[in-house]
Amino acid sequence: FGEGIAALGDRIYQLTWKSHRGFVYDARTFAPVDSFRYDGEGWGLTSDGTRLYLSDGTSSVRVIDPNGFRVVRTIRVTEAETPVHMLNELEWVKGELWANVYWTGLIARIDPANGRVIGWVDVRQLLPQGERKRLESRGGVANGIAYDSATGQLLVTGKYWPFVFQLDNAALRSDRATARVRSAPRE
Repeated sequence: FGEGIAALGDRIYQLTWKSHRGFVYDARTFAPVDSFRYDGEGWGLTSDGTRLYLSDGTSSVRVIDPNGFRVVRTIRVTEAETPVHMLNELEWVKGELWANVYWTGLIARIDPANGRVIGWVDVRQLLPQGERKRLESRGGVANGIAYDSATGQLLVTGKYWPFVFQLDNAALRSDRATARVRSAPRE
């Protein structure tokens, strides 16, 4: 099934979880225009406007040239020299690489130049405890980050979550922030 998706230029790139195949679409028409192969699983995908960044559930993020889908380097993500495993959904936020850490409710803020975690955003308290427990039993975990660089709007959600949350800007400034909702959740 489909996993990470990222827009770059006039193309949209999409990963699949286990089939080692990705797809490229025209951003205006959504018509398929190409496909590509990659090693390992596809978990998350984002872009810095030039390159694509791919996660596969490990502590590594591959930096990919979209012309030919060639890996140009690999970022090893660490905190205090310890690898941060289970990197999932990715988003490019103000020059930082953000990654959900699967099953934790934490988003790692990563320096893409060296792979060091420079901060954390804790989204575990966004849902009421009863709702969290109910969703966790079904695999409902934090697993969605979206950033609009034009407006500065930062959104998060998760698998099976009934809401998308807009975060306040404290998440962008602090090295360790607990996510706070800026606006009421919308169904």
